[in-house]
Amino acid sequence: MEIRLSAAQLAVQARFAPLFDDEELTSSIRRMGEQPRAGTPAEIEQLRQLVWGALTDLGATRLLLPERHGGEAAGQQGAVALAELLGGVLYQGPLLDTMTATEAVLADGTNGKLLERIGEGAPVALAVRESGSDTPAVPGPVELVGGQLTARRRFVNYAADAEYLCLIGTGQGQPICAVTAREHPTVSLRRQQDTGRGEWYDVALDRTPVLAAPAGFGAAWPRVLAAARLRQSAYLVGMCQAALALAVRRATTRRQFGQPIGRFQALAFPLAAAATRIEGACWLVRATAWEADQGIDIRLRAAQALAMAADLSRTTMSATMQVHGAYGMTEGADSQLFYRRAAVERSWLGSPRALRAEVVPLLVQRRSDSVIGRR
Repeated sequence: MEIRLSAAQLAVQARFAPLFDDEELTSSIRRMGEQPRAGTPAEIEQLRQLVWGALTDLGATRLLLPERHGGEAAGQQGAVALAELLGGVLYQGPLLDTMTATEAVLADGTNGKLLERIGEGAPVALAVRESGSDTPAVPGPVELVGGQLTARRRFVNYAADAEYLCLIGTGQGQPICAVTAREHPTVSLRRQQDTGRGEWYDVALDRTPVLAAPAGFGAAWPRVLAAARLRQSAYLVGMCQAALALAVRRATTRRQFGQPIGRFQALAFPLAAAATRIEGACWLVRATAWEADQGIDIRLRAAQALAMAADLSRTTMSATMQVHGAYGMTEGADSQLFYRRAAVERSWLGSPRALRAEVVPLLVQRRSDSVIGRR
């Protein structure tokens, strides 16, 4: 197993890291989702378009595309390197959903024009949940008749910014994928509010024409979901790294009783423990990305990595808030942004409890395969 940074990961870091080096820009990106329910202020809309344009120009939407569709074929190693950077700035937008939709559409190797359009920068919103209690492993039901789709999905991230909707559902007992145009008259959106101050939508489709429905998607969905979970794990790891950096800065600059507060064990020990766990989670994610690019089944590892990163995000954000004290809960503090986003992001592709429930049969299967292999 390769745990060093690959050439693809180093190249992605070198290409995208300068985009987030400016502290003022980074602080603004972290607040892109903070907008009134009635509309989007012009400056925030301009910033979102600027960030999306910069990511597209740098090739973010082409990372997972094969070369025959104008992509880079950077694999999961390249994708998780970018996801770590996005987590560090609390990026809120359709990029990770667009990556998942790309792999879903690639399930049968067709739909070349759609894939090329996505590679050129057409954002895609992923619609999976029918209700808040749904798990992505078992998508909600949909009705797909005569090339027309009827369904309702909640918690669709940045749907208003998307050009396409990629709806994952269950039809006739099998997972199906259907891509539609977001601006079609039969599609309606209703903005939802969330604790993380993001932008989620309740989406209803009423006999909406389907642009693409990859054949054989049912067999591919577990693999596509595992890859999405791996990238979400990387996003959470990046979020934890940035939150820890905020906490360390606060601990070394804020003084009490004539010394930095970081010298007090009650604050220093939780930060030290978080640093160790973040490093472990980071390398688990990167090692799993290497396995994915070798064609190894990562369903077990991806679920384990996401459960680990989700739990870690909760403890890291709590430690960060403790270091910042009352100031950390004020509007001007970035620490409260990390705390809010972690509450949402850690359950987006499956809560830790649901992930552990999925892991059990996979562990049993691995043990059974191991026993058979020794005979």
